[in-house]
Amino acid sequence: MSNDERKPTTTDAGIPVASDEHSLSVGLDGPLVLHDHYLIEQMANFNRERIPERQPHAKGSGAFGYFIVTDDVSKYTKAALFQPGTRTDVLLRFSTVAGERGSPDTWRDPRGFALKFYTTEGNYDLVGNNTPVF
Repeated sequence: MSNDERKPTTTDAGIPVASDEHSLSVGLDGPLVLHDHYLIEQMANFNRERIPERQPHAKGSGAFGYFIVTDDVSKYTKAALFQPGTRTDVLLRFSTVAGERGSPDTWRDPRGFALKFYTTEGNYDLVGNNTPVF
């Protein structure tokens, strides 16, 4: 494909650019000048570019269920969740904790879990992981 058949390179405003391979400079080996608008625009775009990484806990699985108190533990707590015969809806989540983009699931990184109890007094979250420093 010849140069005439290719779409022209343009600025962010859609203005055609004479060259995306050369920059304005002071002399043959001199410094680049700041009034090279296209160069400054390209550097700004590059500096602000963000490649999103996988967020912690992004890989995992979960299940909904319920928790029923079968023994009397009321002498240890007054929380409605733990009173005899109380049934509470629960969400259980297992997940990875760390690992950047492209990291395999087989790496020995921390693993975590969370239980969310939907109680009459509000949500009760119980969270844990296997990282020794925690």
